[in-house]
Amino acid sequence: MGGSILELLGKADNLKDPVPVLNQRPAVLAMVVSFLLVAWICGAFRLYVRLFIARCPGWDDFFVVLSLLTSLLLSIATCVATDYGLGKHFLLLGVNGMQSFIKAFYVCNGAYPMATALIKLALLFQYLRMFERNTKSRFVTIVVIYITALWGVAYSFIAWIPCLPVSAFWDLASTTDTRWAFGSRDPIIFAKSFESHVGMNVALDLIVFAIPIPLFLEAGTRTKSRLGLLGLFTMGVLVNVLGIFRLIGISHSRAGTYPTLDPSWYGCVPIVLAAVEINLATICASLPVFWPTLQSSIGQIFITKEIEITSEIRRLSSIRDEEATAELCDFSSPQKPSKTYGGVEGPSHQTERKVPIF
Repeated sequence: MGGSILELLGKADNLKDPVPVLNQRPAVLAMVVSFLLVAWICGAFRLYVRLFIARCPGWDDFFVVLSLLTSLLLSIATCVATDYGLGKHFLLLGVNGMQSFIKAFYVCNGAYPMATALIKLALLFQYLRMFERNTKSRFVTIVVIYITALWGVAYSFIAWIPCLPVSAFWDLASTTDTRWAFGSRDPIIFAKSFESHVGMNVALDLIVFAIPIPLFLEAGTRTKSRLGLLGLFTMGVLVNVLGIFRLIGISHSRAGTYPTLDPSWYGCVPIVLAAVEINLATICASLPVFWPTLQSSIGQIFITKEIEITSEIRRLSSIRDEEATAELCDFSSPQKPSKTYGGVEGPSHQTERKVPIF
């Protein structure tokens, strides 16, 4: 970042602007770490079910693992960036502080395109398990897989290699002209690079979460499957809402360059939402896989397990004891043992009753 884009530094006075909640370090750490932990727990449950219970791992699980690793990188970089000025005004960081922040931002910016593409691929490959061969839905899914893969590779490349040498991205004194997209000196190109990626990300999210809609509307779909898909759609809506909020924020501040160059201040909320978005999408991709198994396991804890107890009814000494025995047998069985009254001994016999154990 150098040349003309640095001329925007201090162009407007925003030092007295109120501090957004997500610009505060405790809020950043709480949001990022909590969603990261839940995403990894869900991812671990998913992999456990696929590897050890269903024993049917696939490409979708492979991409979930890659997404978890890249989201971990993104989340760590976001948390570390709070030590280097994320949430603070860029102008107050000093030259060394600015360069340190840009280094941390470089990792965030590189990890995000990879993570968002990988989690989409995980969902799409998961859809291939649902759709039969030679169906329209399967064909659409395969086409979207190719589009998503190409999109992810392209934006990941220009994010990790925004200029040559790469160090020129954070070296404010660099005069290299070999720059493009995220590393461009032109503030318009710089802003459009972020806006185009986030805009395409939202569009692809909408497409990915819309693909299973025909399955949801299909007449033969079971109620449980419908509820599962409904949950997937609901979480998909949340992911899209986060993406739209990011798009609005990035467009409003022109990727942290308007009304003044202040990426550490204006970029804090979009960066945090990016980490939350990826982790929420990972949760969304994992829940349909492990939730039925988890629900079944939890249900077994409360299901009445039955064991048979054989008891021999002998001659009772009094009518009171006989009635108590009859009442006990009647608790679990509609059939009562033949009783004897008046001191006449009935035949010794056996009855069975089922005792609930929780």
